[in-house]
Amino acid sequence: MKIVLISGSSRADSQSLKITQWLQNQLKKQDIETEVVDLQKYALPLVHEDIWQDVAENKAAVALRSEFDSADGFVVVSPEWHGMAAPALKNMFVYVNKTMAHKPALLATVSAVPGGSYPIAELRMSSYKNSYLNYIPEQLVIRDVNG
Repeated sequence: MKIVLISGSSRADSQSLKITQWLQNQLKKQDIETEVVDLQKYALPLVHEDIWQDVAENKAAVALRSEFDSADGFVVVSPEWHGMAAPALKNMFVYVNKTMAHKPALLATVSAVPGGSYPIAELRMSSYKNSYLNYIPEQLVIRDVNG
């Protein structure tokens, strides 16, 4: 079994990446094959009408789709940005489209304050529509994460 963990922040050395790596270590202790995808390292331009034809051919998107195609499941880690899911993560879902279809995923959010639940609701409502990702009923909300 291979689980791909997605760190949804566009910031270098983010708290989301640290949490993603910690989660990866927990899965490795269970002898589960893992791979971390750090969206900060991918050059996914913001999708807009003028570049829609380029979505299928974008090199970073092709690499992501290849990585995701080989996964049996996902852990999606989103920072909370002013009560919303990270823009890099939402943008990624447009680029990967159905590559994640019908695979299970755990949602996790990271917040520097006592919040963190809004990105869970936002991602459950919107990100599975065209990706057909199968979010499991449980989720992780990691609060008061600093430095």
